[in-house]
Amino acid sequence: MRPPAVRPYGAPRPAMHLIPIPRTTAELDLPGFVRSAEPDWAEGDGPLPFNLRRVTLRPGEITAPHNHHDTEVWVILDGEGEVVSDRKSAPVRGGDTIRLPPLSTHTLRNTAADRPLTFLTTWWEDMTALDRAHRQRAGHPAGGGRPVLLLPSFPTPNGELHLGHLVGPYLGADLVRRGLAARGTEAHLLLGTVGHQSQVAAAARKEGLSFYELAERNTDAIQEALAAADVKWSVFVRPSAPEYPRVAREVFEELRDRGAVVARTVPANYCAPCGTFLFEAFVTGACPHCGSRDTAGIECEACALPFADEELRDPGCARCGSPAEQRQLTRWYLPLEPLRERLTGWLRTVRMSARLRAYTDRVLAGPLPDLPVSTVAPDGIPVPADPAGATGGQRLYSAFELAARFLTALDTLARDRGAAGWREYAAAENPRTVLFFGFDNAFLRTIVFPAVLGAFTDRVALPDTMICNEFYTLGGQKFSTGRLHAVWGREVFREETRDQLRLYLAATRPDVRRRDFDIAEYAGFVRTELIDGWESWLASVDARLAKHFGGTVPEAGSWNAEAERFYGQIRELREQVPRALEPERFDARGAAELLRLFVRRARRFAEACEDVLAAAPGSGDARTCVALELMAVRTLSEVAGPLAPVLAARLAGRLATGAGSPVAAGDPPGWVPAGTPVTLAGPHFTADVAIRTAADR
Repeated sequence: MRPPAVRPYGAPRPAMHLIPIPRTTAELDLPGFVRSAEPDWAEGDGPLPFNLRRVTLRPGEITAPHNHHDTEVWVILDGEGEVVSDRKSAPVRGGDTIRLPPLSTHTLRNTAADRPLTFLTTWWEDMTALDRAHRQRAGHPAGGGRPVLLLPSFPTPNGELHLGHLVGPYLGADLVRRGLAARGTEAHLLLGTVGHQSQVAAAARKEGLSFYELAERNTDAIQEALAAADVKWSVFVRPSAPEYPRVAREVFEELRDRGAVVARTVPANYCAPCGTFLFEAFVTGACPHCGSRDTAGIECEACALPFADEELRDPGCARCGSPAEQRQLTRWYLPLEPLRERLTGWLRTVRMSARLRAYTDRVLAGPLPDLPVSTVAPDGIPVPADPAGATGGQRLYSAFELAARFLTALDTLARDRGAAGWREYAAAENPRTVLFFGFDNAFLRTIVFPAVLGAFTDRVALPDTMICNEFYTLGGQKFSTGRLHAVWGREVFREETRDQLRLYLAATRPDVRRRDFDIAEYAGFVRTELIDGWESWLASVDARLAKHFGGTVPEAGSWNAEAERFYGQIRELREQVPRALEPERFDARGAAELLRLFVRRARRFAEACEDVLAAAPGSGDARTCVALELMAVRTLSEVAGPLAPVLAARLAGRLATGAGSPVAAGDPPGWVPAGTPVTLAGPHFTADVAIRTAADR
């Protein structure tokens, strides 16, 4: 903030400043018009103690969605518009003022068709207001009590799930679901397997099976892996679900009839020896953006940028190895460029990581491509041909089906809950949606899915949060089903290893950068963190309780300084872990680190307990120390459930405090009732951490 200037004594005052504002659209084209500027009179006797600008919007123009740490006030000088702040809107006109708190995302749109809108904006730094806004936002998660739909990328049933798959969208969505449920928020995990992808067709051909034989077999294995990892879903859409093709055709026909989907003739890769067009898994080539050969579909697995079929470098046939040639092919397309304004405005309101934000900005900086809607394939959902018959026999393209898969899952959920279908459920409940996906799917999730869904219907709100992860590697190399460089989820997760694996995966989740699953490091984590740390702490609490209080919870008495400090640490744990599992602040690694730090603090407090018990075993201080330790165990059982559900349920049962009861945000930690008999004897973890890779089977 600039300090106010002091006018020297006796200096003449400046003359009156008058700067007119445009009130007609014709004035916007006059020489010297500037959309946004600091008025000359703002200098006056010197710089103002705040920032000030005059801004004029043309008819229909909208300010870019933005937020900042300053407090801002808008004064509408002339015109009519609509202000939106954190999704709340209000009409405004000349004479109105709006105060915008720190951190709120806001826009102002000129709603007039033939008149400018001019306003003054003034902003200043107020750290007290910033701190207050931050606390309010942290204490009131977004969503306002609406049901939350958690939508991970559906896995492709060309193989089963390995840890590289599970650590990303599926464990992430389950952690958020459990975190929301623990605070009493209705949350539904919508899952299934991808309906029709060429990777499945290629794998089926290799094994001599039909498309659906392989897809259904691998879907069984995928469900087994998810269940083994204790990922619980509300809905699961299988590839052969009969309602799925109906919804997909409805989306296609609606957009085609409206003219949003059109037939176009474009160059496509063709293998002359095989006599077929080449798409997705059946074509090889290099990304035109980064040169990576990890390309399958319409986006690069390495840089995630989209490309058209004819842009693929050095294309070839994946089956026979022959170079591909370019031939004209008529297909259905959904041009995305006409949807730019809606996509851009919506994306600015979505909560996402900084890297994902930079990615969407890069995609939007250039022209948006045309999305293929149909493809030449032997399997999939047939689409009606165009009137000329040029697209006869084609199938819906898997990327276009993303919205239909979501609507099918939502329709199933709606009917399970007594509604007539997804439209009735959406109108009654107004659910919010959170997406989970790997960065290699960024184009499909940030551009394609919302474009198709938003073009088809406005009855379901587009996602408000996107949680993206990077690749997880195994021993420094990318997980690979084909090369058997993988650890299969349904083999490695067992009842005795489930918690420790979930904790390690959360602690090493590739949220911002690629991270590695190292078998030796995992074994060390279990030994030093969990067995020598968590297990030994719980055993020591159990021993102190048995030795000094006969295994029965004492009533707290007097407090010493260490007890007060530890109570504060218990409160921090209870506040911070649930916050780290909220969709808009999701941080699995942060949640795991909070739990690990707390156990280290609890072990340190245990040393103070031992000293107090040795000096005065029956004192009020001694009772308080042990009662606080049991409060700590109770709090751990309440907040660690999403990451370690087996341990949390076991501890809640041992403490007789009840497992799974909602814990309201802001409530203080609770005592284990005095007089309750408690035993915390383990083992709660296992030193048997032998893990075989797929190649070792």
